[in-house]
Parts: sequence; C-alpha cells; structure tokens
Amino acid sequence: MGRGTLSLLVVALSSSAPALAQEVVARQVAAPAGDVLSGLVRLPDPADTASVSFAALLPLEFERAADGRWFARASYPVERSGDLSLVLVSPSAANWSLLASVAGAPARPVGELFATERSVSLAGEPLPGWVALRLELRGVSAGRLEFRIESPAAHAPDAGWLLASASRELRARAFVDTQRLVAGAPIAVVAEADGRAHLATESAWLSLETESERHGLAMHDDGAHGDGAAGDGRFGAFVPGELLGNVRARVDLAGSARGGHGFARSVPLAFPVLAPRLLLDGTATARLVDDQQLLISIGAQPLGARARLHVSAEIWGRNAAGEPAPVCWLSRMLLPSEGNGGWQLALELDLDWLEVEGLGAPLELRMLRVQDPDSEALLDTLERLAFSAPPLARPRWSGGAVTAKMLTGVSGTSIGAGSQPPPEIPHYRSLMLVHGYCSGGSIWPAADFSQPKLEFLDPSANRTHDEFAQLIAQRASSQQLASFGVVAHSQGGPAALHLLTYYSSGLDFASGGRRIQSVAAPYQGTPLASLGGFACGVNSNMTPAGSTTWLAGIPSWARAEVSTWTTANSGSACNALTALFLSDPEDGTVEKLRAELPGGNNMGHVTGWCHTTGMSNPANYTDHARNQAMNAAAGR
Repeated sequence: MGRGTLSLLVVALSSSAPALAQEVVARQVAAPAGDVLSGLVRLPDPADTASVSFAALLPLEFERAADGRWFARASYPVERSGDLSLVLVSPSAANWSLLASVAGAPARPVGELFATERSVSLAGEPLPGWVALRLELRGVSAGRLEFRIESPAAHAPDAGWLLASASRELRARAFVDTQRLVAGAPIAVVAEADGRAHLATESAWLSLETESERHGLAMHDDGAHGDGAAGDGRFGAFVPGELLGNVRARVDLAGSARGGHGFARSVPLAFPVLAPRLLLDGTATARLVDDQQLLISIGAQPLGARARLHVSAEIWGRNAAGEPAPVCWLSRMLLPSEGNGGWQLALELDLDWLEVEGLGAPLELRMLRVQDPDSEALLDTLERLAFSAPPLARPRWSGGAVTAKMLTGVSGTSIGAGSQPPPEIPHYRSLMLVHGYCSGGSIWPAADFSQPKLEFLDPSANRTHDEFAQLIAQRASSQQLASFGVVAHSQGGPAALHLLTYYSSGLDFASGGRRIQSVAAPYQGTPLASLGGFACGVNSNMTPAGSTTWLAGIPSWARAEVSTWTTANSGSACNALTALFLSDPEDGTVEKLRAELPGGNNMGHVTGWCHTTGMSNPANYTDHARNQAMNAAAGR
C-alpha cells in the first residue's frame, strides 16, 4: 500500500484468513417477542453509532531547508485559552523538535513559549512500531498556532502526524448513514461538530482510501448529500458508487467556536463496501417439516457467487382479536439452496412459539435482513413480507415455558434448563482461556487457573467474530470437550458470545458456574478500530458502528450468560496516542461504557489497570485476584 497522507495512519488489511479446518454446525436461533418489542434485535439508527474525536489529525510531509535540515509545517486553530495536548506520531518522532509561532512571531521551541510536559512512548496497538511524542502545553492563548517540526535525520525522515486537541468539550461525530454497505447503493458519510458552546462549521472534507484508490470529497450541508436538512449543521458526502473493499476514511471539520476563534477536528472511520451478492425477490413460502416445525423459504435473486449468509427476521402473527403481534425473532447462518430459478433462504419456526404467545395465522415476516456473516454489513432488507402457511393444528392459547429447543433448536442443553451433554459425547469438562485480537500468544497467568483448563491460542491474528467463534469451537472439539466455560480477554468475549448464539458446541453444556466471563471486552466496539490501523489490520466487528450492528443479532438469553469486568487507568493515560480518541474512563484500548454488555451481568469496574502490556499501568489480564475469582466462579 502506498504511503499517502491517509495511509500513514493505517496498516494494510491482513491477508484472508485460512479456511476453517473443521465445520462447525450453525443452528436456528430464536429470541422471544420481548426482544422484538424492546428493539434489542433490531438494527440501530446509524446516527447512534457515530465515531467521536476530540482532536485534529494534521499530516506531516517533510521538505529540505536551504541549510540541509528537514522540516514539516502544520497549523492548528486553538479554540479556547488553556492547555493544549499535542502528539507527534511517527517511527522517528522521538528525535523530532517542535517549534511554534504565535501571532506571526518567529518560530521558537515550544518549551520556551509555554510550560511544557514531554513524554515519549510507543504508539501501541493502533500503530505498531511507531512512537508517540506527547507534549502538554500550559497557558496557551486562543488563536492560530503555526508549528514547525524539525528532524535531525540526514535523509528524508518518515512522514507522520501531529494530533492536536485544545478541549474535550468540543468534539466531532461522524457516521455512515446506512448499514446496507453494498457497492452502487447510496452510502453517505455524515459529520457534525458538537460542543457546549455555539459552533459554526464552515468547511468539511472527506478523505477515502482503499487498497487501490483514493478520493477527496467536499461535504455539504444542503440536505442533498445524506446530511439531513439544509443548514442543520450536519455535513454529508456520498461514497463513490464504484468504490469497493475495506474503506479507511477521515472527516476533517473546521469552523468557529465561542469568541470567534477557529476550531478543527478530525474523525477517522473504517467500514467495508461489499460487492452485490443478492436481492430479496419478495417471495416466501412455508411448509410443515413435522408437527413441530414450520420451514419458511425466502426467495432471493443471486448477484454473486453462492456463499454463506446471515439471515434474520421477525415473525408476526395475530391474536384472538385479529391484532398483529410479534411471535419471535429468527436468525441463522446459512448457505443458500438453489431452486425456483434463484436462491432459497430457510428459517425454521418452532410452533411452540405460537402457543407461548397465544398467536396464530396469518403470519408474516417483518424486518427481514440478509447480512454478510463476517462484517455484518447489510446486503438487502425488506420491511414486511407476507407468506401463506399450511393449516396449523395448534391451539391458540397463551402460556407454557420457553425451552432451550425453542431458542436454539437443540434440546437438552443447559441454556434455560440444567441437563447433561448427549451420551455420545465424551464427558470431558474444562475451562477455556481465550485471548483477544492480535494477541502475541499466551496471556493468562497459568497459576491463577486450576485444572481442568485449556488455553486457546491463535497468535497475531485478525479474525472476525464469526471466524473467531468457530475457531474456539474447533479447539474444543479437537480436545473432545463435552462442555466448557470461557474466560476471555478483549475480543475473545464477543467471539465466545457469538459462538454461544449461532453455533452448537460444548459451551452450551457448561455447568457449575458462569458460562462466559470477560475482561475489557469491546462488546460495543472501540473508537480505535475506526483508525483502520490496528496492529493486525482492519476489523469491522470492533468499530462503534460495526459492533452495534453485530450486537443487534444477539438475543437477551445469550447476553444473560455473560459476566463482564471493566478496567481503567489510575489517572495517568494508559497510552499517549489513544487517549485522544477515548472517553474516560478507559484502559488505553476500550472505554468502560463500551466494555459493558447491555443485558449482561456487570461484575464491576477496577482502576489501576490498562488493556495490555507496554502501557502506564499493568495489563488487566494479570490481575491475580480477579483471575482467581473468575476461576472459582467459572462453569466447566
């Protein structure tokens, strides 16, 4: 990948993951009507999934002065008097000098102009191998500052960035206005400045980059670019229709704040744009498999190669008064079957749901959606789709308990009811210790966890939640585990929850304690994933938008099986660079709020811990007291 100004803040997407070695069985998933009525399993409003930034990202490109020294220039409007946080980021940033010019005066070292605190650290996960030189300037007056960055290098230095933030009260928000991320479909990036004082955004610019192309687009507040109403302070621009692949984007906003002083903010984003794969053709048929199951076949027109899909829909029926009401929600990972000149997408309805809810025919699908199993990007959707069902010999009455079989299609699991694994499975129980995204290897202190235990290892890898989940199941299967519980760090938590929801495994049969326990897991994502430069590549499941879309497919019964712990630094930022993109409290990678799972079991928050090694506080997975408590409480 080229080293243009946007690509300096990203690392190329890792090569495609190898084919999964062993097939994991996907199952029919259901959620009760309450999850439909509460909106738990509905896609979120894109505006609620915005990425937020408190800083401006200023690219640095060096040129040679007449005296042979290398220098770069940058300009930043300080919107209010007070402190100013600056971070120089580059592989060679530790050797740079920063000079500033105030009110047109000659440039001088910032240490001569302001009280300055200086620190140097590794940039960490967002930019592996890079250095962050952080400078806290005290007593800076509002107004424009001109910076000169000098490098002593004999040859052209590495390019880099200057990140500047004068106030955390003024932030910028940006989001993609749709979950249907298909090339050729209308996709707009929308952004706005947000603060306690009156703001006037005067310009907005969108930079887009994929592996093969770059675009720069002016954003508009005219009501014609996905930006809402004209003059409402929101700016938008449409992604070019031919753009395809993993997109790394940056929105730059500039304008005036309180007192007429200028401001600047930048918001990085990362999202996929997929090739068209199918169109729902508006047809659905149903037939009885037996007296217990109704098979609903949904028609689709193929637009690409046959591949796995994630299909979800609400089932609605009628009560005794003829009024519509939700029966349940159905979801499944599946490979479409071929027939009737196109594809058929099959969902199975357990007819016991009709009895539990006291509903009957006519039935219809609502909020039908087809998603990519890896990114969870929406491929197509229909708001309502009626279908005819054969006569259902089921009484209309309300009552009866929801069973594990109704939720997962598998009878005898301990989900919702205590039981044992089927007799054909060897009765070997264990605790599985799971690391997170791009982990270098073993992280959990061995002495903190008792036997039987098994460590999941997939070092230096970038996996989607779906890939990660299947790898956990394969690891358990290779050891012939009949049942296992999970203790997970970071992305290992969402991966385990994904496994519990969509696939049959020994995790279903864990007993004697908590099924899934996680530490600092980004169930609601992390803004750092929007940088597009995580150490092992872009991961759409962990952006604020991508994680929220993924979470809309996790029912309440699965969330209730998860216990979460959150951590944060002791007052000193865990990482000089990431602190400019995270809201307190945070652990250098994940914010406390985003590590909480709505509908899960929040076990508490502890300070004095960071997300991983190389930060200001110890790594949170080395907390022996918490580890031993999780071990004692774990199901196996």
